[in-house]
Amino acid sequence: MRAEHLVGRDAELDLATGILRQEGAGAVLLVADPGIGKTALAAEIAARLAGEMVVMRVHGSPALSAVPYGVLAPYLLDLPVEQATSPVAILREFWSQFEKRRGGEGARLLLIVDDAHDLDEGSTQILAELVTAGWARLVATSRPRPGLPAALLQLWYDGLAERLELHPLDHEGVTELAEKTLGGNVMASAADVLHAVSEGNPLLLRCLLDDARADGNLVRRNGVWFLTRALSGSGEGLAEVVRNRVLRTSEAEREAMYVVALSEPVPAAVLDTQVGRDTVRALMDSRLVLSTNGPGSPLKMWHPMYSEALRQIVSPARSLQIRQRMVQHLLAEPPTTEGLLRLVSWALDCGADVDDEQLLQAAFLAAKLLQNPLATAAAGKVRSEALRPRARAVMAMVNFNDGDFRGAVRLLEEDLGYLDADPSGPLGAGLLWAAARAARGDSSADIVADARTAATTLTAGLPASDPMVGLVERHARALELAALAHDGHYAELHGGLERFADALAGDQADVVMNQVFLLAMRCELLTVEGQAVEALEAGREALLLLDEQADDLLYFSDFVLVRYTLAALASGDWGAAETALGRYSASSALGLIVFGGDIQTLKGLSLLRQGRLEQAAELVTPAVEALRVKDPHQLHNLGNALAFYAAAKAGDTSLAERLSGELSARHTGAAAGGAYVEALAELFNLAAQELVTNGSGLDKLRKLPESGQLHQWPGVLLQNLVLRTELGDAQAMESIQETASSMSGAWAAGWLSMAAAHLGGEGRGFVNAGNLLAAAGMPGPAAVAFDKAALSFDAEGKRPEARQAAVLRDVSEASLGDALVHDPSTEADRSVPLTRREQDIVALAVSGLTDRQIAEKLMVSVRTVEGHLYRSYAKLGIRRREDLGAAVRQ
Repeated sequence: MRAEHLVGRDAELDLATGILRQEGAGAVLLVADPGIGKTALAAEIAARLAGEMVVMRVHGSPALSAVPYGVLAPYLLDLPVEQATSPVAILREFWSQFEKRRGGEGARLLLIVDDAHDLDEGSTQILAELVTAGWARLVATSRPRPGLPAALLQLWYDGLAERLELHPLDHEGVTELAEKTLGGNVMASAADVLHAVSEGNPLLLRCLLDDARADGNLVRRNGVWFLTRALSGSGEGLAEVVRNRVLRTSEAEREAMYVVALSEPVPAAVLDTQVGRDTVRALMDSRLVLSTNGPGSPLKMWHPMYSEALRQIVSPARSLQIRQRMVQHLLAEPPTTEGLLRLVSWALDCGADVDDEQLLQAAFLAAKLLQNPLATAAAGKVRSEALRPRARAVMAMVNFNDGDFRGAVRLLEEDLGYLDADPSGPLGAGLLWAAARAARGDSSADIVADARTAATTLTAGLPASDPMVGLVERHARALELAALAHDGHYAELHGGLERFADALAGDQADVVMNQVFLLAMRCELLTVEGQAVEALEAGREALLLLDEQADDLLYFSDFVLVRYTLAALASGDWGAAETALGRYSASSALGLIVFGGDIQTLKGLSLLRQGRLEQAAELVTPAVEALRVKDPHQLHNLGNALAFYAAAKAGDTSLAERLSGELSARHTGAAAGGAYVEALAELFNLAAQELVTNGSGLDKLRKLPESGQLHQWPGVLLQNLVLRTELGDAQAMESIQETASSMSGAWAAGWLSMAAAHLGGEGRGFVNAGNLLAAAGMPGPAAVAFDKAALSFDAEGKRPEARQAAVLRDVSEASLGDALVHDPSTEADRSVPLTRREQDIVALAVSGLTDRQIAEKLMVSVRTVEGHLYRSYAKLGIRRREDLGAAVRQ
């Protein structure tokens, strides 16, 4: 294992080397599970002390654990055979070998003992005696089970050794190791996946990185690494690690591991009868096999990736033999979700037969967990014509998430599957069909017309009293309502939803699905109308209904979740938005791969509304790259616009220009993500253009409410007005007061207070606004309000109040985690000169250095540089970095 696995191990390294350098006897016992980095840490210790001590290495081995002094054999080649069992003779010969190596220079002996848990008793005693006598320093590595040999543990009990237990890397450590290994930035959602899948195990993480890069799954674009599909356990790097580990076990243990990997989770009693209790106990002692939930509960391999790699080793014929032996035991009790998916996957791998109902159930479960290969394989094996439409819906969902919208449409249109009469899932299929068609560029008019034609075809010849007629009619009507929302016809949608609700009856087979759909549509409508709190409640009700349903409802969760998240962001409930986005990965880290770009885009919007510019840029800029590959919610225009705006506001001209060009090239005029999402994208795009070109965007933002009904809705208009205010349009404040006064939610309330303070012009009003904004989790606008308060108090001659407001401003800025761009509407206070530090930083910024380069040159933090620049902007009366040169020459 390479030294870079030691990310985050500096403290342990310093402690260990300090112990070994101290006077008297010293030993360090490193204990950790396989792959955590104990061998690498021991190697790093040896490398650091190699100039001070003579390093001699001993490797424990299962094969030599029963051979007395077997691991010491490389140092005992000159020992006479008749003395091979004499501890004294062995100790003398070992010391003689050390004397030859140190060459009479008086260097100490450092013993590096790897896998000490596999040492024989005699060798352990020799090593312990060397430490006890003060002749040697010792570094020994061991797994927690079976653990360190008794003689080495005695050193610890006697105070002659320090025991260091190494733990898996945390999220930050995984990210750091991944970025060092790859040599570039790793997208936040990809880092989340790597942390979840590797469980912080450095060895597994390195294998996953190497294998994913080798098979083209881990790709780099514009300096950002991200994943395009699920991590696999079939790569050569991981397979090699597993093969080496398997070779170190007995034949009975290998057989038991194959059984567990193929059929996990396995009831403990079943495994005992199949492979023997002693074998199972040995595997558990080695932590190769773990209990899923305490003693007596089912068993599984210690890591899912390890299981997958083991399954690649077993031949199909051998796998089928094991299955025939195990399947009846496993089916004796109703399988868990994990157990059912493993049984079906196992059957498909080795060619065993599975009935259609079980195949379809597994396909739906796999699709919900985003196990796309299994979902497609299981659905593709369904033979029953009655079940085929639902199987095709599963395959269509997989295609949709993978970006194959044409393939999804083709599957759903076969036999009119998107309007199928089966009450357990057709509306979800219909919404998926409409979303796939919109994503491929079809107009809403064509989608609705085709849905109506299909409904007529499906119900031709049926009497009006037939339940199927009403079912299909409701589904077609729902698609029409969804089309109205997609195109931004919210006035028509309002009346349509009321009529749709009146038509629902409690005895209809599809009533729950229609209720979920109705709530989701109300959530979107209320968000646009500016009633974000009520929208959030409607979305919450929809999610609760979904959670109560069976596992066979596809697409509904995504349909509701994106609307709920947008409502949370409109209401200023940042925690609710974070929780909602967390649902994508709650059941599987794969959600962070499929929806990673969408998740980071919506989180970026949240951070921008909070005023956290730098954090937003760190999320949305890489999100643009991921959205090129996977974009189920069609948020690419929004993500690109947010990244463009963040780059422009931060003064990163080159990045802003690149994103502007890409946005222009990709934008086709179609509302790919729906009218509301595309309206937000347009607003941020225009605001960014204003920042870059100084004049081309602000006027267009002012005129947008006159251009169409959509931009007059409060939920869209307020974002327009906020952006105009941040661009320096002081006149927008009066419109904010008028618009936000009729809206609900903390975001609107915060800006309402800011507008009232601005129009009042008094310091106290700005303090009140700042307090409200800070309490609402909007530290960026809060800092602006407190800064205005400080200036107002100062102009009023209220120096103590001005100082207090400045303190509050600094507190808000400190909570941002990044720089706050100066509010351009604040007038310059030329009576306050730049400090010496501010002059230095401004001069370096004018010379073209970035904030990070300035920080490195002056040996300060980036945040310190940003803070000084912000105050300089205020004093110079400018609003962006590009204006510094002209300002300092005045």
